[in-house]
Amino acid sequence: MRCEVQQDDSVQVELRCTDCLTLLQVPFTRTEMQELDRCEAAFRDEIVAAYERSVSESMEALAAVLVPALELDLVGADDFAPTQRERRAG
Repeated sequence: MRCEVQQDDSVQVELRCTDCLTLLQVPFTRTEMQELDRCEAAFRDEIVAAYERSVSESMEALAAVLVPALELDLVGADDFAPTQRERRAG
């Protein structure tokens, strides 16, 4: 999203559809811009919260599998060591 203040004190906003990549230029008043900013911040907060939940759930799922594997000695430190190929590349 790009925006530029116009001479009539409106703000020309360039929006891009993330699905079809269509560009749209729309003039907004300052009040409309404040509402757009508020909505954008609220949606950003929702996305961050969903991302953090996803990461937490993934880590919990990995721990649920890894802990029993370690206890049963099915997994050891050498399972996490770089392979010969990775050592040569790095």
